[in-house]
Amino acid sequence: MTAQIHRLELERSDKVAVAVLSGEVDMSNATHVRQRIAEFVIPDDDALVLDLSALSFIDSAGLSAVFQLSATLDEKGQHLLLIVPRGSQVERTIEVVGMPRTISVHGDRATAMETAREASTEARPPTPSGEA
Repeated sequence: MTAQIHRLELERSDKVAVAVLSGEVDMSNATHVRQRIAEFVIPDDDALVLDLSALSFIDSAGLSAVFQLSATLDEKGQHLLLIVPRGSQVERTIEVVGMPRTISVHGDRATAMETAREASTEARPPTPSGEA
């Protein structure tokens, strides 16, 4: 049985999917969390903003889930942006594994959303004719 995370809220703003995580993400729930978020993102979304502001703990399984989400989105021409408060334990954890070198990290939602919207104005790979 999958351990419950404190909360996962999913919403959409224009062509940006937003997932807000709180509580803990660890080996007991990381796969489930990743799957729920990945299923929420639709082809019309230009980006996913993953808000980790209220996350109190993330272990290596949770970090791996974030990297996997990033790779999946990248394959589809979509962007992953993280919201991680400056000076938080989560920020220190993601810095240790070098996540900010490959994934866009922002200290607040306004900045992340602005960056996501700017990314949506960039050209996405064209879809083959006959596909929407």
